[in-house]
Amino acid sequence: MIVESYEDIIILSGALRSNFWDTIHTAISLTLKRHPSGVIIDCSGIDECTPAGAETFRDAMEFIRRFDARIIVAAVPPSVHEVLKSVPEVRSQLPIADTIENARRSLDLLTEEGGKKTRRKEVERTVLVMLEGVESDAYAIKQAVEQSDRIPTEVCLLFPILVPRELPIHSPMPEAEDLAKRTLESHRKTLDAAEVSTTLRIERARDIAGAIEEALQEVPASLVLIGLSSDFHEKEASLKVMKTVLAKVALPLMFVRDRNPIKPIIRS
Repeated sequence: MIVESYEDIIILSGALRSNFWDTIHTAISLTLKRHPSGVIIDCSGIDECTPAGAETFRDAMEFIRRFDARIIVAAVPPSVHEVLKSVPEVRSQLPIADTIENARRSLDLLTEEGGKKTRRKEVERTVLVMLEGVESDAYAIKQAVEQSDRIPTEVCLLFPILVPRELPIHSPMPEAEDLAKRTLESHRKTLDAAEVSTTLRIERARDIAGAIEEALQEVPASLVLIGLSSDFHEKEASLKVMKTVLAKVALPLMFVRDRNPIKPIIRS
């Protein structure tokens, strides 16, 4: 097994017949110091992998879990995939991207978007706005602008990337990530034009309520805005969102539909 490092990529090639984690761990640690935004493990050059070699990925998975390390395994050959299937924990919990490009997009997205911040004036409070890349986002954005007109407000735009429970939480999801990027940038421009202070945030979660919970651990919001579809056929989905958010979020909430806010629900 040969281990090479190039910028933010660890390249593995050759036969993986035994647990090679110690060597790979050293390379990852050095690379993370240079690229704290994340590391990609390129497996495209592995031409053989035995069950003993697959233990390397079990240790990698444990390292990711313990230290919340931003590491994504990419370009795993089909033959190696077949061996990994024999290790249930690795199969279900190791974040794997189809290509190097998809892995890099996943790693870059949070760094790129999370670092963008637009400030126009001193703010007195923060409002969290939950977005999904749908029409009802506009209702919540309009309400956020109106809220900012009354009290100088910083708006934190939150886009949840909902990861199915059968996948690791850090699994690359290219389509959702692209939608998140486009949605956040579009609404940031709207708030920028209205001279509203704005921050952008992405959370990976199993459901919307969980994403809001995660964001509120770091965002000092005093109000959460959520847009709801005005389409009658989406009623059940909207009610489900309301119920799950109400069950988990203790902050004041405002559900906005068709430009008119439903009465805010206040928790004491």
